[in-house]
Amino acid sequence: MFESFLAAELTKHIGTPVEVAMSDGLVEGIITSVTGNLLTILQTVGYGYGTTTTPLTISIPAINFVTFSPVA
Repeated sequence: MFESFLAAELTKHIGTPVEVAMSDGLVEGIITSVTGNLLTILQTVGYGYGTTTTPLTISIPAINFVTFSPVA
């Protein structure tokens, strides 16, 4: 039940920068989609010339907490 509520809230924030905490770590990115129990974010990896963006799909039940950042 909570997963469906979280998925609905995440859907409202598509395009928003977010930090997602899971048991095995913290990831940052921009929410690109929410489909069923899956959250996809566009994660920026690296600094300077070596910066790449990588889509990352996270299972919503694996999320411990989410922090939304203000859109610049």
